[in-house]
Amino acid sequence: MMDDRTFLEEIRQIVIRRAAVMRLVDTMAFVSEVAERLEEDPVFGQFVPLEFSGTGSRNRQLRVHGFTELDDSDGTIGLVIGKWSDSEEPETLTTTVVNQLSGWLESFVLESVESRLNERIAEANPAYELACQLQDMGTRINRIRLHIFSNQPLTQRFKEEQCGKVAGIPIERHIWDLQRLKAMYESSREREAVEITLSDFGCDGIPCIEAARTDRLRSYLCVMDAMLLADLFERYGSRLLEGNVRSFLGMKGGVNKGIRATIQDSPSLFFAYNNGIAATAANLTVENVDGRHLMTGLVDFQIVNGGQTTASILNARKKDRLSLSGVTVQMKLTEVSRDDAHDLIPKIAQFANTQNKVAVADFFANHPFHIKIEEISRRLQVPAKAGARVQSKWFYERSRGQFQNERLYLTKAKKDAFDLEYPTEQLINKTDLAKYDSTWREKPHWVSLGAQKNFTKFADQFSSKNPDLSESEFWNTISPNYGESYYQQIVAVAILWKRTETIVSIGRGDWYEGDYRPQIVAYSLSLLFHSLRRSGNEFDLAQVWAKQGIDGTLENCIRNLAMAVQKAILTPPQGMTNVGEWSKKEACWERIRQLSVPCTQQIGQWTVSKDEFKKAKADGKKLGMQDDGIGIQKTVLDLTSGGYWTALLKWPKTTDLLLPAERNLVIKASTIQGFMKINIEKDWRKLLEIKQLCEEEGFRAG
Repeated sequence: MMDDRTFLEEIRQIVIRRAAVMRLVDTMAFVSEVAERLEEDPVFGQFVPLEFSGTGSRNRQLRVHGFTELDDSDGTIGLVIGKWSDSEEPETLTTTVVNQLSGWLESFVLESVESRLNERIAEANPAYELACQLQDMGTRINRIRLHIFSNQPLTQRFKEEQCGKVAGIPIERHIWDLQRLKAMYESSREREAVEITLSDFGCDGIPCIEAARTDRLRSYLCVMDAMLLADLFERYGSRLLEGNVRSFLGMKGGVNKGIRATIQDSPSLFFAYNNGIAATAANLTVENVDGRHLMTGLVDFQIVNGGQTTASILNARKKDRLSLSGVTVQMKLTEVSRDDAHDLIPKIAQFANTQNKVAVADFFANHPFHIKIEEISRRLQVPAKAGARVQSKWFYERSRGQFQNERLYLTKAKKDAFDLEYPTEQLINKTDLAKYDSTWREKPHWVSLGAQKNFTKFADQFSSKNPDLSESEFWNTISPNYGESYYQQIVAVAILWKRTETIVSIGRGDWYEGDYRPQIVAYSLSLLFHSLRRSGNEFDLAQVWAKQGIDGTLENCIRNLAMAVQKAILTPPQGMTNVGEWSKKEACWERIRQLSVPCTQQIGQWTVSKDEFKKAKADGKKLGMQDDGIGIQKTVLDLTSGGYWTALLKWPKTTDLLLPAERNLVIKASTIQGFMKINIEKDWRKLLEIKQLCEEEGFRAG
């Protein structure tokens, strides 16, 4: 465990490096760093950075450093402000300063809702988009979260009070001070667990029956009062949907309209008509009260199926003013220990969601795609640069915070070695990868939707569209496309992206107006790729990988593209004033890709013919197939050496589960001599399918 001073210096260095790489002031670099950590947490959400400082009516001070987009599932929106100190010693964050920071945010809300602040902000500023949302979506916003980020420790005298309302909208305050940030960085958890005591909601408990029990989990069948479910969702919002795999579709959907109609017309039949919800928890408190089993406490409660039902019930009460009296909801609740949660909850979510087709990639950190890309990133060195003594690598972060967590507790010598092997600027997380992939595929409007929404669209390519082809079978067919060659291409796009960010930032005060940099970068690069394809060529990403950079000619071309793109983004069609929303439209991309870009004629050295590109892609796929085969063979061999197959043969259920041919294959794999006789990749894959089947049925080796 680090002390506060050590962590303060650690976060200080992280911010200094980020500020230098991204050309940001320290405060915005700090805010961006923390927001990136929090972005997957449902209590936070999709972050949009901005810098705004101004004065409202009665000389109110207004200041905001970013916001989180409206969450349609629970109607929450967040405003973010940062308090950065460059001191090397921890300085106390006082109650006075906390109240001042939240006061600036509250004033921004008030001015937006009541005094049409948007009319006093330039349309090119993201603060204009936020002010418009607060004004126009007042009826859709159920709660406003004020997020305060600081690298100072909060005073022990601070006592949080109920924040009340601003412009008639309930607000809540979340303070991320030095200690809380340190806990987040030191923890491998991706969120703070929700702990629920049902008596706090005026409830004796939830009636339940234990339905199944294994050494890894317990499952209960429950009857939940709809009033309680609505209360829980109103209090905790999307934090309860963290394990869910589908976003709320809104009341326009037929399912949600049906839920509302049943509540209105036949409340007593809701239990019979609705499929209910499936949920998980890390810990449950079940008590025997007057001969009934009641669930009285839940830790880390997550709704993995039924998010639409839950949100629709709350909507029916809040928006439609419908009574929930007599409405009950069936619930299957599975208690999963924290040790098993990472593995089991995605599977429970996957198998519980049968109503709609769900991309397997939505469950994602453990998807074989991410595991494969992570493995490649740990072994593949970048091409050596002239004069360089150390060959570095790019670090693929498949779970949030992985990079810093791996670095955090190293000695100074090992930390220095880590920084040489994995420089900070050579970090790619999974939403970054999705962003680069979409840009390369000419989907800049997807990128403009935000990290999570773009990621969902990106994930769809990993989901089987054939009902006769399982997700694992589908992955096996496409896996060779995502080998070293794909990885190198993604890194090349990352290099282009980061360099384009710098080119745009340098243009501030000259041609760059200072906002919508991510959108400008995405559209500029997509336009570059599109223009070359339109002329019968492809951009040579292999050359960018080989050089780990670009030359001045290409930089000049990108600058010209960015200038043209900025103009197109900042001049939406008549009737649309919100630049942020305009950039999310396919119509925006349709307009931009028609732009004439003569500069692409000057970068012939960075292009390859379509035939060359196709050949390189085919070669990459062949290499990917070879790598997959070697990887599978190694996995099976490791299991053989570890005695896995021998243990499986001794498991009583094996005889019933496996066909004779499958059992014979396991017998072969149980010895090194037998393994050497298995020389068909299909059989190696079959063994891994057998492993998965038996483990799903409860087998544990050792």
